Amino acid sequence: MNRKKHIITIAGAGSARVPALVGNLIEMKERFPLTKIIFYDIDNERMGKMQAYDELVLKTYYPEVEVVFTTDMDVAYCHTDFVFCQMRVGKGKMRSYDEKMPLKYGLVGQETCGPGGFSYGMRSLGAMKEMVEKVRSYSKDTWILNYTNPAAIVALGLDRLFPDDKRILNLCDQPFSLMKSFAKILGIPQETLRARYFGLNHFGWFTDLFDTAGNNYFDQLRDYLKNHDFKPFNAEQRSKSWLDTYVRVNKYMQYFDEYIPTTYLQYYFFPDEIVQESNPQYTRVDEARDSREKEVFEVCGQAVGRDTMDGITMLTNGVFGKLMVEVAESIAYDLHNEFIVLVKNNGIIPNFEKDAIVEVAGTIGKNGAEGYYFGNIDMFYKGLMENQYAYESLTVDAFIEQDYKKALEALTLNRTVIDPEKAKAILDDFQLVSKDYWVLK
Repeated sequence: MNRKKHIITIAGAGSARVPALVGNLIEMKERFPLTKIIFYDIDNERMGKMQAYDELVLKTYYPEVEVVFTTDMDVAYCHTDFVFCQMRVGKGKMRSYDEKMPLKYGLVGQETCGPGGFSYGMRSLGAMKEMVEKVRSYSKDTWILNYTNPAAIVALGLDRLFPDDKRILNLCDQPFSLMKSFAKILGIPQETLRARYFGLNHFGWFTDLFDTAGNNYFDQLRDYLKNHDFKPFNAEQRSKSWLDTYVRVNKYMQYFDEYIPTTYLQYYFFPDEIVQESNPQYTRVDEARDSREKEVFEVCGQAVGRDTMDGITMLTNGVFGKLMVEVAESIAYDLHNEFIVLVKNNGIIPNFEKDAIVEVAGTIGKNGAEGYYFGNIDMFYKGLMENQYAYESLTVDAFIEQDYKKALEALTLNRTVIDPEKAKAILDDFQLVSKDYWVLK
């Protein structure tokens, strides 16, 4: 396989997911070969916790690739073919506010859904705008593969801020991860599995599931999930609160069993139950710090001062990394491989907002993502999606226009909030702690 080699920038290289991404780049180096990897983060201390590992594993298994670590935006973006972007603006401190502050008012405390998602989205939009402007100051051809959350709000915001930019592709690994779990339940290779799906990011439904040989598995999987608890493919590695999100797929399907929902719908359908079970002193940010991040940092720490990988585990099992590299490969070599993609609606779902960013099955090639035509959706799903889209749209408007009224309207519309009194209280709280990131008038 003789393919053109590329330069990539990993923006947000302080993420604990980066070592696994590096492992995926090594595993797929014949499919997506590189000449240079630029690791970029504004937090050199956090990035430094993984630098020795990243350098050692690349020296051992990918010695031909040049490696650069930097906190300088210009170094990061001045000459690169792909930006793999996964910013967490405000880091764990602000995520903790996103998850804990809503619980004070009996509201869901989650980083991408509900008030926490609003707060995170407002922070992410500012940083993403700055990043895109900097990248484009050097090149109009660089691909920006954006994994920054909350993807629904960020994708819609970037589309409005940069309407003519065709080289920004927004990604989410949740459908990809669910497909991996479906494959394990069914006992078939994930690589052969295909789906039909519609919705908004973190707000959608699988409507069909089949393999490349033409075998259909949808009814089998639907019947299984109606009668069994849903467990992810890597259940033994997940914390209890994350496993609970899968269990509630079974609960949802006791009421609506036509389609298979994404796990995030639980926050919109069972918010009171989730709040009741939540610990306002210890949320998912704390779980991540004490489990996944701790484990990754411990492995990376073993590389300090070492010349070989002997006795050091190579981290490769990240769904995020595998998706990111496969998407980049499909763009770079115009493969038109199939994914579940985030694209502008423009008639894909004819009876839904044409300017919405919808999530559907589609392909990715040298011109980006193309969604498959889905068709009209029934009133129930249309109503749910219109409400969610209105919330997302008003959130983006509030950021761009710095408009307090629209921010309040957005939060009041959100299914996890509804109460304008609570919406105002949490909005005012978020304003106080977010002054360095966004301001409303």
